Amino acid sequence: MLKHSAPAELVSAIRAALDGKTYLTSQLAGEVLESMTQRPGQGVDPLGSITPRQREVLQLLAEGRSAKQIASGLAISARTVEFHKFQLMETLGIHTNAELIRFAIKNGLVEL
Repeated sequence: MLKHSAPAELVSAIRAALDGKTYLTSQLAGEVLESMTQRPGQGVDPLGSITPRQREVLQLLAEGRSAKQIASGLAISARTVEFHKFQLMETLGIHTNAELIRFAIKNGLVEL
């Protein structure tokens, strides 16, 4: 379900759940099918799994900016910047700041 789905679709999803079935909105079905049929070894864009805001935070971190500086520039709190960083590390399977910066450089988010 998407948060902006029609009320009728929500009812269908609830009925499916009550019947022990899985409900998938048609707006996502194509993407799910494509990801399931992707051939092994076919390159997956690692940047495709992060949000535009996470990408922006990652780029600024890799450029050497502190969480406080990033927060000020993006008009968000430093805590939100840290949360984006945490989510990035979770999504990408990265465990250290150094790995995160290496990932940004490897994927062309910053120049050396």
